[in-house]
Amino acid sequence: MNLEIKDAGTARKIATVTFESNEVSEKEKQACLELSRVANIPGFRKGKAPLPMIRKRYTKELLEELNRKISTEAYEAVLSEKNLRVYSILKVDAGNLDPNSSASVEITIDVEPEFDLPDYENFELEINPTEVNESDVAKEIQSLCDQRATFEIVERKVEAGDYVKCSYEGKIGDQAVADLVPEKPIYGKQSNTWEEAGQVKGMGVEAIAEGIIGLAKEDSTTLKASFEEDFEVAPLAGKTVEYSIEIHEVREKKSPEPDSKEFLESLKIENLEELNEKVKKDLSNRKERENINAKRQQVTQKILEMPEFPLPQQAVEDESNTIFQNNAQRAIQGGAKQEEIEEKRDELWKQSQSQAQSRVKLTITLGRIAEKEKIEVKNEDLAQAATHEAMMMRKDPNEFIKELTQDRARLNRFRQDILHDKTLEFVANKGKEKVCEIEGDPTN
Repeated sequence: MNLEIKDAGTARKIATVTFESNEVSEKEKQACLELSRVANIPGFRKGKAPLPMIRKRYTKELLEELNRKISTEAYEAVLSEKNLRVYSILKVDAGNLDPNSSASVEITIDVEPEFDLPDYENFELEINPTEVNESDVAKEIQSLCDQRATFEIVERKVEAGDYVKCSYEGKIGDQAVADLVPEKPIYGKQSNTWEEAGQVKGMGVEAIAEGIIGLAKEDSTTLKASFEEDFEVAPLAGKTVEYSIEIHEVREKKSPEPDSKEFLESLKIENLEELNEKVKKDLSNRKERENINAKRQQVTQKILEMPEFPLPQQAVEDESNTIFQNNAQRAIQGGAKQEEIEEKRDELWKQSQSQAQSRVKLTITLGRIAEKEKIEVKNEDLAQAATHEAMMMRKDPNEFIKELTQDRARLNRFRQDILHDKTLEFVANKGKEKVCEIEGDPTN
């Protein structure tokens, strides 16, 4: 057997494994003997029929088994080649085999390129301070109070913070906005919707949230809303819309006092001091988790900023297809039409390819770090991750694990995801932490 490897493009090679005629004949004889042990031929016990008779009766089956044996040996020879990092095997072609002739098996493979790993042990990773001040605690407690607020009907003019039931309709000249953007009714026409007065950072039309302040039940008015030139809803970009509004009901938000008995009991807390301590601890834990996530994001970004290296073509293609399909599905669920996706197919495909290249680069680099650091996926890692995934999908963990074990490709992908997650955590913990002086997003 002889192995020859040639380049066939970016990170792709073709390996040709050649077998001498005597090697092919020996494989055919093995296949023939194996088949004779199970073949039912009248007048002969299993394993006793003459080989010429076996060859005559089972010509097709013998050629298929010979192909499998030759292809498998060639496949294993490629995988065992020390100077070749096989990322994936794309095709194994043994051609038309003749038991009495030599054979050449052509194997198309994508390979992992050689590249220098980054100095990940010295990555500088920014984190935020984890100290919790009294202001943080007060804001969190107020948020808990607001979550348990009641909304009482009031007969007065709308004040900032009130919740107002209203109806509105927008027009640009004589053109109804609802006809321009039927997929975005929040900008066109709403009946009996609720607005938080003065809340300009939420969803919807800011001018309406601000304009209803000072109105009262059964009042009606008109106001204008101007949209920016780069507004995300194209038909409204750079346009001014006139909205007619009618107020139906006004409710005042009343949050409980932090030290009230009912509020503390709802949290199963004895007193305000205990609540302060619990909130402080929860906030500290939250900040720790945010720092962990921030470090992982920074490690990911630093790896993606490494010098480029050739990527396995099929891996990028497969990942691009997956990303494209997922993005298209999300767009449809968000209200986009199939024809809109088709119109932007080229643009969406380019975006998918860019994302796929980043993912494959990250996958290969983390895999190489895992190999260097001897990071492995243990059975308990697999069980823990599978249980967590099952709970997220609201499935029975045992059933989910059973599904995984029955789909080898899915199981390998799942195992790879766990390995890369462990490696990402390993690198994040290895990095040198730098605490930001001003708390904010350390990834910016």
